[in-house]
Amino acid sequence: MSQSRSHLVLVPGFAGFDILGSVIYYCGVTEVLRKTDTGPYLGPLSVHCFPNLPTASVDTRAQGLLRWLADRFRQGVFHENAGRGQRDSLHLVGHSTGGRDIKTLMLLLLSASERHERLYGVPAESILESICSIQFLSTPHRGTNLAHYFRRRRPLVTGAAALLHLWLRAARPRDASAVARHIRTLLRTLGYSDGIFRAALDTLERFHATECDGLARAEARGEYYNVLRWLLHVAEDADVFGDLDPLSSAGQGQLAAGQPVSGVGAWPRDLVGCIESARQAGRASQLGAEVEEDLSRYYKRRGVALRSIVTRAKLDPGGAFLGAFGIFYGITANITNPEVVTALGPPCAVPRLDDPTRLEPLAPAMNDGIVNCVSMVYPDASQSFLVDADHADVMGHYRFISPEDGDGTDPNYGGYDLFQSRSSFDQSQFDMLWTSIWSFAMGSDKCAGAAQRRPAASPEAPAGAQAVSHFRAEPPESEGGAE
Repeated sequence: MSQSRSHLVLVPGFAGFDILGSVIYYCGVTEVLRKTDTGPYLGPLSVHCFPNLPTASVDTRAQGLLRWLADRFRQGVFHENAGRGQRDSLHLVGHSTGGRDIKTLMLLLLSASERHERLYGVPAESILESICSIQFLSTPHRGTNLAHYFRRRRPLVTGAAALLHLWLRAARPRDASAVARHIRTLLRTLGYSDGIFRAALDTLERFHATECDGLARAEARGEYYNVLRWLLHVAEDADVFGDLDPLSSAGQGQLAAGQPVSGVGAWPRDLVGCIESARQAGRASQLGAEVEEDLSRYYKRRGVALRSIVTRAKLDPGGAFLGAFGIFYGITANITNPEVVTALGPPCAVPRLDDPTRLEPLAPAMNDGIVNCVSMVYPDASQSFLVDADHADVMGHYRFISPEDGDGTDPNYGGYDLFQSRSSFDQSQFDMLWTSIWSFAMGSDKCAGAAQRRPAASPEAPAGAQAVSHFRAEPPESEGGAE
Protein backbone atom coordinates (compact mmCIF):
# COMPACT_ATOMS: atom_id res chain seq x y z
CA MET A 1 0.00 0.00 0.00
CA SER A 2 1.33 3.43 -0.88
CA GLN A 3 1.88 5.78 2.00
CA SER A 4 1.01 9.41 1.48
CA ARG A 5 3.81 11.91 1.90
CA SER A 6 4.21 15.53 2.83
CA HIS A 7 5.97 18.08 0.64
CA LEU A 8 7.24 21.51 1.62
CA VAL A 9 7.29 23.66 -1.52
CA LEU A 10 9.54 26.71 -1.20
CA VAL A 11 8.79 29.55 -3.61
CA PRO A 12 11.53 32.18 -4.04
CA GLY A 13 10.86 35.87 -4.37
CA PHE A 14 11.91 38.83 -6.46
CA ALA A 15 15.13 38.56 -8.47
CA GLY A 16 15.59 34.85 -7.73
CA PHE A 17 19.10 35.02 -6.30
CA ASP A 18 19.35 31.26 -6.83
CA ILE A 19 20.44 32.01 -10.39
CA LEU A 20 23.74 33.27 -8.98
CA GLY A 21 25.93 30.19 -9.11
CA SER A 22 27.41 30.83 -5.68
CA VAL A 23 24.07 31.20 -3.89
CA ILE A 24 21.40 28.72 -2.90
CA TYR A 25 18.18 30.63 -2.15
CA TYR A 26 16.89 28.71 0.87
CA CYS A 27 20.27 27.98 2.41
CA GLY A 28 20.33 25.56 5.36
CA VAL A 29 16.59 24.87 5.49
CA THR A 30 16.87 21.14 4.85
CA GLU A 31 19.55 20.80 7.53
CA VAL A 32 17.14 22.31 10.08
CA LEU A 33 14.28 20.07 9.01
CA ARG A 34 16.41 16.95 9.34
CA LYS A 35 16.58 17.70 13.06
CA THR A 36 12.86 18.44 13.39
CA ASP A 37 10.54 15.97 15.12
CA THR A 38 7.58 15.49 12.80
CA GLY A 39 5.35 14.29 15.64
CA PRO A 40 2.46 12.06 14.56
CA TYR A 41 3.37 12.28 10.91
CA LEU A 42 5.42 9.21 9.98
CA GLY A 43 5.71 9.57 6.25
CA PRO A 44 8.77 10.87 4.41
CA LEU A 45 9.31 14.60 4.09
CA SER A 46 10.49 16.20 0.86
CA VAL A 47 11.57 19.82 0.37
CA HIS A 48 11.21 21.27 -3.12
CA CYS A 49 12.53 24.59 -4.43
CA PHE A 50 10.54 26.08 -7.29
CA PRO A 51 12.78 27.71 -9.96
CA ASN A 52 10.99 31.04 -10.34
CA LEU A 53 11.35 33.77 -12.93
CA PRO A 54 13.29 36.76 -11.55
CA THR A 55 11.29 39.91 -12.38
CA ALA A 56 8.28 38.76 -14.40
CA SER A 57 4.78 39.81 -13.40
CA VAL A 58 3.16 38.00 -10.49
CA ASP A 59 0.55 36.55 -12.87
CA THR A 60 3.29 35.10 -15.08
CA ARG A 61 5.17 33.71 -12.10
CA ALA A 62 1.98 32.18 -10.68
CA GLN A 63 1.22 30.50 -14.00
CA GLY A 64 4.74 29.08 -13.96
CA LEU A 65 4.22 27.75 -10.43
CA LEU A 66 0.91 26.20 -11.47
CA ARG A 67 2.48 24.40 -14.40
CA TRP A 68 5.41 23.25 -12.21
CA LEU A 69 3.01 21.73 -9.67
CA ALA A 70 0.93 20.08 -12.39
CA ASP A 71 4.06 18.58 -13.94
CA ARG A 72 4.94 16.94 -10.64
CA PHE A 73 1.48 15.46 -10.28
CA ARG A 74 1.75 14.00 -13.78
CA GLN A 75 5.25 12.64 -13.06
CA GLY A 76 4.15 11.04 -9.78
CA VAL A 77 6.39 13.21 -7.60
CA PHE A 78 3.19 14.42 -5.91
CA HIS A 79 0.58 11.70 -5.55
CA GLU A 80 -3.01 12.62 -6.30
CA ASN A 81 -4.24 9.45 -4.62
CA ALA A 82 -1.85 7.39 -2.52
CA GLY A 83 -4.20 4.53 -1.58
CA ARG A 84 -7.47 4.30 0.36
CA GLY A 85 -8.50 7.80 -0.57
CA GLN A 86 -5.26 9.33 0.70
CA ARG A 87 -3.27 11.93 -1.17
CA ASP A 88 0.02 13.69 -0.63
CA SER A 89 -0.04 16.91 1.38
CA LEU A 90 1.44 20.10 -0.05
CA HIS A 91 2.62 22.92 2.21
CA LEU A 92 3.48 26.13 0.38
CA VAL A 93 5.99 28.65 1.76
CA GLY A 94 6.56 31.85 -0.19
CA HIS A 95 9.36 34.28 0.57
CA SER A 96 8.90 37.89 -0.51
CA THR A 97 7.18 38.09 -3.92
CA GLY A 98 6.90 34.31 -3.82
CA GLY A 99 4.06 34.77 -1.33
CA ARG A 100 2.19 36.90 -3.85
CA ASP A 101 2.77 34.19 -6.44
CA ILE A 102 1.14 31.64 -4.13
CA LYS A 103 -1.87 33.86 -3.50
CA THR A 104 -2.41 34.32 -7.22
CA LEU A 105 -1.94 30.58 -7.74
CA MET A 106 -4.76 29.93 -5.26
CA LEU A 107 -7.06 32.33 -7.10
CA LEU A 108 -6.41 30.51 -10.37
CA LEU A 109 -6.96 27.11 -8.74
CA LEU A 110 -10.20 28.17 -7.04
CA SER A 111 -11.64 29.49 -10.28
CA ALA A 112 -10.55 26.48 -12.35
CA SER A 113 -11.74 24.02 -9.69
CA GLU A 114 -15.23 25.50 -9.64
CA ARG A 115 -15.33 25.20 -13.41
CA HIS A 116 -14.11 21.56 -13.19
CA GLU A 117 -11.17 22.36 -15.45
CA ARG A 118 -7.98 20.44 -16.01
CA LEU A 119 -4.82 22.49 -15.82
CA TYR A 120 -1.84 21.16 -17.78
CA GLY A 121 -3.48 17.73 -17.78
CA VAL A 122 -4.30 17.60 -14.04
CA PRO A 123 -7.72 18.32 -12.46
CA ALA A 124 -7.54 21.68 -10.68
CA GLU A 125 -9.43 20.21 -7.73
CA SER A 126 -6.72 17.57 -7.24
CA ILE A 127 -4.06 20.24 -6.83
CA LEU A 128 -6.26 22.44 -4.65
CA GLU A 129 -7.32 19.61 -2.36
CA SER A 130 -3.68 18.63 -1.77
CA ILE A 131 -2.73 22.07 -0.41
CA CYS A 132 -2.92 21.93 3.38
CA SER A 133 -1.12 25.08 4.52
CA ILE A 134 0.27 28.35 3.20
CA GLN A 135 2.87 30.46 4.97
CA PHE A 136 4.04 33.86 3.85
CA LEU A 137 7.56 34.94 4.72
CA SER A 138 8.42 38.66 4.33
CA THR A 139 5.66 38.96 1.70
CA PRO A 140 4.61 42.42 0.39
CA HIS A 141 0.88 41.71 0.42
CA ARG A 142 0.09 45.37 -0.29
CA GLY A 143 3.32 46.20 -2.06
CA THR A 144 6.41 48.02 -0.87
CA ASN A 145 7.68 51.56 -1.21
CA LEU A 146 10.88 50.21 -2.77
CA ALA A 147 8.87 48.94 -5.77
CA HIS A 148 7.09 52.30 -5.96
CA TYR A 149 10.52 53.95 -6.19
CA PHE A 150 11.93 51.59 -8.83
CA ARG A 151 8.74 51.48 -10.89
CA ARG A 152 9.35 55.12 -11.81
CA ARG A 153 12.96 54.20 -12.68
CA ARG A 154 12.23 50.96 -14.45
CA PRO A 155 14.10 51.95 -17.66
CA LEU A 156 17.29 52.40 -15.60
CA VAL A 157 16.98 48.90 -14.12
CA THR A 158 16.18 47.16 -17.38
CA GLY A 159 18.76 49.23 -19.25
CA ALA A 160 21.51 48.32 -16.78
CA ALA A 161 20.61 44.62 -17.09
CA ALA A 162 20.65 44.89 -20.89
CA LEU A 163 24.07 46.58 -20.92
CA LEU A 164 25.54 43.98 -18.57
CA HIS A 165 24.05 41.25 -20.74
CA LEU A 166 25.69 42.75 -23.85
CA TRP A 167 29.04 43.05 -22.07
CA LEU A 168 28.96 39.43 -20.91
CA ARG A 169 28.00 38.26 -24.39
CA ALA A 170 30.91 40.20 -25.88
CA ALA A 171 33.43 39.18 -23.22
CA ARG A 172 34.78 35.69 -22.98
CA PRO A 173 34.03 33.79 -19.75
CA ARG A 174 37.76 33.84 -18.97
CA ASP A 175 37.83 37.65 -19.31
CA ALA A 176 34.74 38.12 -17.13
CA SER A 177 36.28 35.90 -14.47
CA ALA A 178 39.52 37.93 -14.57
CA VAL A 179 37.61 41.22 -14.24
CA ALA A 180 35.82 39.87 -11.17
CA ARG A 181 39.13 38.97 -9.54
CA HIS A 182 40.52 42.45 -10.18
CA ILE A 183 37.41 44.13 -8.77
CA ARG A 184 37.59 41.93 -5.68
CA THR A 185 41.21 42.95 -5.13
CA LEU A 186 40.33 46.62 -5.50
CA LEU A 187 37.41 46.43 -3.07
CA ARG A 188 39.55 44.56 -0.57
CA THR A 189 42.15 47.34 -0.82
CA LEU A 190 39.47 49.96 -0.19
CA GLY A 191 38.12 47.97 2.75
CA TYR A 192 34.70 47.61 1.14
CA SER A 193 32.67 44.48 1.79
CA ASP A 194 29.08 43.79 0.80
CA GLY A 195 27.32 40.43 0.75
CA ILE A 196 25.50 40.90 -2.56
CA PHE A 197 28.63 42.13 -4.34
CA ARG A 198 30.61 39.24 -2.91
CA ALA A 199 28.08 36.72 -4.20
CA ALA A 200 28.00 38.39 -7.63
CA LEU A 201 31.79 38.44 -7.93
CA ASP A 202 32.01 34.80 -6.86
CA THR A 203 29.58 33.96 -9.63
CA LEU A 204 31.59 35.84 -12.27
CA GLU A 205 34.77 34.10 -11.16
CA ARG A 206 33.09 30.73 -11.66
CA PHE A 207 32.58 31.42 -15.38
CA HIS A 208 36.07 30.04 -16.00
CA ALA A 209 37.16 26.71 -14.54
CA THR A 210 40.80 26.33 -13.58
CA GLU A 211 40.36 22.55 -13.45
CA CYS A 212 41.03 20.69 -16.65
CA ASP A 213 38.35 18.01 -16.33
CA GLY A 214 35.31 18.12 -18.56
CA LEU A 215 32.75 18.33 -15.76
CA ALA A 216 34.30 21.49 -14.29
CA ARG A 217 34.35 23.15 -17.71
CA ALA A 218 30.73 22.16 -18.36
CA GLU A 219 29.60 23.56 -15.00
CA ALA A 220 31.47 26.82 -15.61
CA ARG A 221 29.86 27.12 -19.04
CA GLY A 222 26.46 26.49 -17.46
CA GLU A 223 27.03 29.26 -14.89
CA TYR A 224 27.85 31.69 -17.69
CA TYR A 225 24.74 30.97 -19.74
CA ASN A 226 22.45 30.86 -16.71
CA VAL A 227 23.48 34.39 -15.73
CA LEU A 228 23.03 35.57 -19.32
CA ARG A 229 19.53 34.16 -19.26
CA TRP A 230 18.79 35.81 -15.90
CA LEU A 231 19.93 39.21 -17.20
CA LEU A 232 17.81 38.78 -20.32
CA HIS A 233 14.73 38.10 -18.18
CA VAL A 234 15.34 41.27 -16.15
CA ALA A 235 16.01 43.38 -19.23
CA GLU A 236 12.88 42.28 -21.10
CA ASP A 237 10.33 41.60 -18.36
CA ALA A 238 10.26 43.74 -15.21
CA ASP A 239 6.49 43.90 -14.76
CA VAL A 240 6.82 42.86 -11.11
CA PHE A 241 7.67 46.47 -10.20
CA GLY A 242 4.15 47.46 -11.18
CA ASP A 243 2.60 44.55 -9.29
CA LEU A 244 4.48 45.44 -6.09
CA ASP A 245 3.83 49.18 -6.26
CA PRO A 246 1.37 49.90 -3.40
CA LEU A 247 -0.59 52.29 -5.60
CA SER A 248 -1.17 49.67 -8.30
CA SER A 249 -1.86 46.89 -5.76
CA ALA A 250 -4.51 48.87 -3.87
CA GLY A 251 -8.11 49.52 -4.73
CA GLN A 252 -8.48 46.71 -7.27
CA GLY A 253 -11.64 45.28 -5.78
CA GLN A 254 -13.82 45.93 -8.85
CA LEU A 255 -12.15 44.24 -11.77
CA ALA A 256 -14.99 42.19 -13.18
CA ALA A 257 -16.61 44.41 -15.81
CA GLY A 258 -17.29 47.12 -13.24
CA GLN A 259 -19.16 44.77 -10.93
CA PRO A 260 -18.34 44.88 -7.23
CA VAL A 261 -16.80 41.70 -5.92
CA SER A 262 -19.09 39.59 -3.76
CA GLY A 263 -17.83 38.02 -0.56
CA VAL A 264 -17.65 34.29 0.00
CA GLY A 265 -21.22 34.34 1.27
CA ALA A 266 -22.13 34.28 -2.44
CA TRP A 267 -19.33 31.89 -3.33
CA PRO A 268 -18.62 30.59 -5.82
CA ARG A 269 -20.34 32.12 -8.85
CA ASP A 270 -19.85 35.88 -8.49
CA LEU A 271 -16.33 35.66 -7.14
CA VAL A 272 -15.30 33.02 -9.69
CA GLY A 273 -16.47 35.32 -12.48
CA CYS A 274 -14.40 38.14 -11.04
CA ILE A 275 -11.32 35.94 -10.79
CA GLU A 276 -11.75 34.70 -14.36
CA SER A 277 -12.10 38.25 -15.71
CA ALA A 278 -8.97 39.31 -13.83
CA ARG A 279 -7.07 36.25 -15.07
CA GLN A 280 -7.93 36.98 -18.71
CA ALA A 281 -6.79 40.57 -18.22
CA GLY A 282 -3.52 39.40 -16.65
CA ARG A 283 -4.42 41.11 -13.37
CA ALA A 284 -5.34 38.24 -11.07
CA SER A 285 -2.58 39.31 -8.70
CA GLN A 286 -4.27 42.68 -8.13
CA LEU A 287 -7.71 41.65 -6.93
CA GLY A 288 -7.19 43.69 -3.81
CA ALA A 289 -7.08 43.19 -0.06
CA GLU A 290 -10.88 43.09 0.23
CA VAL A 291 -11.16 39.97 -1.92
CA GLU A 292 -8.11 38.39 -0.29
CA GLU A 293 -9.70 38.71 3.15
CA ASP A 294 -12.83 36.98 1.86
CA LEU A 295 -10.73 34.25 0.32
CA SER A 296 -8.75 33.74 3.53
CA ARG A 297 -12.02 32.88 5.26
CA TYR A 298 -12.82 30.49 2.44
CA TYR A 299 -9.43 28.80 2.89
CA LYS A 300 -10.23 28.37 6.57
CA ARG A 301 -13.44 26.57 5.74
CA ARG A 302 -11.52 24.27 3.40
CA GLY A 303 -9.02 23.57 6.17
CA VAL A 304 -6.10 25.41 4.57
CA ALA A 305 -4.02 26.92 7.38
CA LEU A 306 -2.69 30.46 6.80
CA ARG A 307 -0.21 32.70 8.55
CA SER A 308 2.44 35.34 7.84
CA ILE A 309 5.94 35.93 9.19
CA VAL A 310 6.76 39.64 9.44
CA THR A 311 10.45 40.54 9.34
CA ARG A 312 11.83 43.78 10.75
CA ALA A 313 15.37 45.18 10.76
CA LYS A 314 16.86 48.44 11.93
CA LEU A 315 19.29 50.67 10.09
CA ASP A 316 22.72 50.32 11.67
CA PRO A 317 24.74 53.57 11.36
CA GLY A 318 27.88 51.46 11.67
CA GLY A 319 27.03 49.39 8.62
CA ALA A 320 29.05 49.19 5.42
CA PHE A 321 29.47 52.43 3.47
CA LEU A 322 27.14 52.35 0.47
CA GLY A 323 26.04 48.86 1.47
CA ALA A 324 22.98 47.41 -0.24
CA PHE A 325 21.01 47.21 3.00
CA GLY A 326 21.55 50.85 3.93
CA ILE A 327 20.50 52.04 0.47
CA PHE A 328 17.41 49.85 0.19
CA TYR A 329 16.36 50.43 3.79
CA GLY A 330 16.50 54.20 3.32
CA ILE A 331 14.42 54.09 0.15
CA THR A 332 11.83 51.75 1.69
CA ALA A 333 11.47 53.87 4.85
CA ASN A 334 11.35 57.25 3.07
CA ILE A 335 7.65 57.31 2.14
CA THR A 336 6.92 60.78 0.76
CA ASN A 337 3.57 60.01 -0.88
CA PRO A 338 0.67 59.92 1.63
CA GLU A 339 -1.28 57.66 -0.74
CA VAL A 340 1.48 55.07 -0.46
CA VAL A 341 1.29 55.25 3.35
CA THR A 342 -2.43 54.51 3.21
CA ALA A 343 -2.07 51.74 0.64
CA LEU A 344 0.61 49.89 2.63
CA GLY A 345 -1.76 49.33 5.54
CA PRO A 346 -2.48 50.88 8.92
CA PRO A 347 -0.13 50.80 11.91
CA CYS A 348 -0.80 47.75 14.08
CA ALA A 349 0.71 45.44 16.68
CA VAL A 350 1.58 41.80 16.03
CA PRO A 351 2.80 39.01 18.35
CA ARG A 352 6.41 37.90 18.28
CA LEU A 353 7.13 34.45 16.88
CA ASP A 354 9.41 33.57 19.80
CA ASP A 355 6.97 34.90 22.42
CA PRO A 356 3.36 35.27 21.18
CA THR A 357 2.35 36.95 24.44
CA ARG A 358 4.43 40.01 23.47
CA LEU A 359 2.94 42.44 20.97
CA GLU A 360 5.23 44.62 18.86
CA PRO A 361 3.94 47.84 17.25
CA LEU A 362 4.50 48.29 13.52
CA ALA A 363 4.56 51.59 11.61
CA PRO A 364 4.60 52.10 7.81
CA ALA A 365 8.25 53.22 7.72
CA MET A 366 9.48 50.08 9.48
CA ASN A 367 10.90 47.51 7.08
CA ASP A 368 13.37 44.68 6.63
CA GLY A 369 15.44 46.46 3.99
CA ILE A 370 13.07 45.55 1.15
CA VAL A 371 9.42 45.39 2.34
CA ASN A 372 7.46 47.64 4.67
CA CYS A 373 6.42 45.68 7.75
CA VAL A 374 2.74 46.69 7.75
CA SER A 375 2.43 45.29 4.22
CA MET A 376 3.49 41.85 5.47
CA VAL A 377 0.52 41.55 7.87
CA TYR A 378 -1.98 39.01 6.48
CA PRO A 379 -4.70 37.87 6.81
CA ASP A 380 -4.80 39.88 10.05
CA ALA A 381 -2.55 40.91 12.94
CA SER A 382 -3.46 37.87 15.05
CA GLN A 383 -2.17 35.51 12.35
CA SER A 384 1.04 37.44 11.68
CA PHE A 385 4.18 36.96 13.76
CA LEU A 386 7.25 39.17 14.04
CA VAL A 387 10.88 38.10 13.64
CA ASP A 388 13.75 40.57 13.99
CA ALA A 389 15.69 39.90 10.80
CA ASP A 390 16.44 41.48 7.46
CA HIS A 391 14.92 40.33 4.20
CA ALA A 392 17.66 37.79 3.39
CA ASP A 393 18.34 36.52 6.92
CA VAL A 394 15.25 34.31 6.99
CA MET A 395 16.17 32.53 3.78
CA GLY A 396 19.46 31.45 5.34
CA HIS A 397 21.75 34.30 4.34
CA TYR A 398 22.60 35.84 7.69
CA ARG A 399 26.29 34.84 7.71
CA PHE A 400 29.01 33.80 5.30
CA ILE A 401 29.44 30.05 4.90
CA SER A 402 32.18 28.89 2.58
CA PRO A 403 31.27 25.88 0.42
CA GLU A 404 33.91 23.86 2.26
CA ASP A 405 32.11 24.48 5.56
CA GLY A 406 28.74 23.23 4.29
CA ASP A 407 27.33 19.74 4.68
CA GLY A 408 29.38 18.46 1.76
CA THR A 409 26.39 17.65 -0.46
CA ASP A 410 27.21 20.45 -2.89
CA PRO A 411 30.75 21.87 -2.74
CA ASN A 412 29.84 24.74 -5.05
CA TYR A 413 27.23 26.45 -2.88
CA GLY A 414 27.71 28.31 0.36
CA GLY A 415 25.88 31.02 2.27
CA TYR A 416 26.22 34.80 2.30
CA ASP A 417 25.21 37.62 4.60
CA LEU A 418 23.58 39.26 1.60
CA PHE A 419 22.40 42.47 3.28
CA GLN A 420 24.77 42.68 6.25
CA SER A 421 22.17 44.51 8.34
CA ARG A 422 23.92 43.53 11.58
CA SER A 423 20.64 42.24 12.93
CA SER A 424 20.70 39.88 15.91
CA PHE A 425 19.43 37.02 13.76
CA ASP A 426 21.65 33.95 14.23
CA GLN A 427 21.67 30.18 13.87
CA SER A 428 19.44 29.56 16.88
CA GLN A 429 16.80 31.96 15.56
CA PHE A 430 17.04 30.45 12.09
CA ASP A 431 16.46 27.00 13.59
CA MET A 432 13.52 28.31 15.62
CA LEU A 433 11.96 29.98 12.57
CA TRP A 434 12.06 26.99 10.25
CA THR A 435 11.12 24.53 12.99
CA SER A 436 8.09 26.75 13.59
CA ILE A 437 7.28 26.81 9.86
CA TRP A 438 7.32 23.03 9.69
CA SER A 439 5.39 22.60 12.97
CA PHE A 440 2.68 24.94 11.67
CA ALA A 441 2.44 22.96 8.45
CA MET A 442 2.24 19.62 10.24
CA GLY A 443 -0.30 20.99 12.70
CA SER A 444 -2.74 22.11 10.04
CA ASP A 445 -6.14 20.45 10.39
CA LYS A 446 -6.11 18.87 6.94
CA CYS A 447 -2.65 17.40 7.45
CA ALA A 448 -3.51 16.11 10.92
CA GLY A 449 -6.65 14.50 9.55
CA ALA A 450 -4.69 12.85 6.74
CA ALA A 451 -2.12 11.54 9.24
CA GLN A 452 -4.85 9.83 11.26
CA ARG A 453 -6.01 7.96 8.15
CA ARG A 454 -2.53 6.68 7.33
CA PRO A 455 -1.52 3.12 8.16
CA ALA A 456 0.58 2.50 11.22
CA ALA A 457 4.32 2.70 10.82
CA SER A 458 6.01 -0.48 9.70
CA PRO A 459 8.89 -1.97 11.71
CA GLU A 460 11.26 -0.43 9.16
CA ALA A 461 9.81 3.04 9.87
CA PRO A 462 9.59 3.41 13.67
CA ALA A 463 7.80 6.33 15.27
CA GLY A 464 9.83 9.48 14.94
CA ALA A 465 11.81 8.20 11.97
CA GLN A 466 12.27 10.71 9.19
CA ALA A 467 13.40 10.70 5.61
CA VAL A 468 14.10 14.29 4.68
CA SER A 469 15.18 14.95 1.12
CA HIS A 470 15.87 18.26 -0.59
CA PHE A 471 15.20 18.74 -4.28
CA ARG A 472 17.20 21.74 -5.48
CA ALA A 473 15.55 23.92 -8.10
CA GLU A 474 16.17 22.54 -11.54
CA PRO A 475 18.74 24.63 -13.39
CA PRO A 476 17.21 26.63 -16.24
CA GLU A 477 17.93 25.47 -19.73
CA SER A 478 21.07 27.15 -20.99
CA GLU A 479 20.87 29.58 -23.83
CA GLY A 480 23.02 27.25 -25.85
CA GLY A 481 25.41 29.93 -27.11
CA ALA A 482 25.51 33.45 -28.44
CA GLU A 483 22.87 34.47 -30.88
